[in-house]
Amino acid sequence: MRVVVTRRIFRGESPYDDVVEAAGGELVYADCHTEEDAVAVCEGADIVVRGSVPITERVMEAAGELRLILVPAAGYDCVDIREATSRGIPVSNVPEYAPRDVASHAMSLALAAAHDVVRCDRDMRDGPGWERRRIHPIHGKTFGIVGLGRIGREIVSMARGMGTDVIAYDPYLPSDIFDHVGVEPVEFDELLERSECISIHAPLTDTTRNMFSTEAFSRMRESAILVNAARGPIVDESALVDAIENGDIRAAALDVFETEPPTDSPVLDCERIVVSPHMGSTSPSARQGMIRGARQELKRALSGEPLENVVNPEVFQYTGDQAFTPDE
Repeated sequence: MRVVVTRRIFRGESPYDDVVEAAGGELVYADCHTEEDAVAVCEGADIVVRGSVPITERVMEAAGELRLILVPAAGYDCVDIREATSRGIPVSNVPEYAPRDVASHAMSLALAAAHDVVRCDRDMRDGPGWERRRIHPIHGKTFGIVGLGRIGREIVSMARGMGTDVIAYDPYLPSDIFDHVGVEPVEFDELLERSECISIHAPLTDTTRNMFSTEAFSRMRESAILVNAARGPIVDESALVDAIENGDIRAAALDVFETEPPTDSPVLDCERIVVSPHMGSTSPSARQGMIRGARQELKRALSGEPLENVVNPEVFQYTGDQAFTPDE
């Protein structure tokens, strides 16, 4: 059984050695930076553990009889899911390793934008100095959440703790989930029109790509703040900058970007956008949870146990049983 890790997520760590060794497999740690790198190293792989390079059709074709793609993170837009499913390849992720960390980081970004913390810091260090800017607290306002999954639900309690009225848009959840969480469900347009702060916690799909566009910004309140700690391409960055500069919304805060790192993004030149380098899940506890979840799913795969975190379960109409049968 050949297991290829396309790139180490954490430098110096080798979290899969004992798992693969116990199963009698071969483990390869690579350092892929491009699709070509991944194509070369994944040839003949049985399992691919994704690093930073997307797992595309070409990578799957090079692997041949690929039996599992493991993403040691919650987001799996880095894998061509449609192609993997058509080839009968299950894709697993680690869905629960850091929802509270990401939620707290999103909330910190929201508060930094609402209180103009970054610009005040710059003023005192490098600018005019003691210039007290006007703040715009979110308490007593309406807080909108796009995507009421694990992270979105963590945000609910935090936003309520700040004294906000929480509403949410998630077309894939049944109404009883909203009732259980105690959040008012609304349509997307209503969320845009009512929210003073909107926090995005949806996956990147064909539907959510560029969900926040010029049209969406035109429906938002002029006093609104947008926070994105989900996936960069959900927000059209050029449209966001235009919306802020034209006064359609007040400010934004981003932990994720259309291209990472965002070296040429217009958001870096906009003073009213707070930015951080995709760090919502970089705490020590999150790292440990990520590794633990990936190891457990890899161990299940290598021992022939049913996989628990498959994001494309429809794949089993091609492969049959969900249990992974290792080589003899």
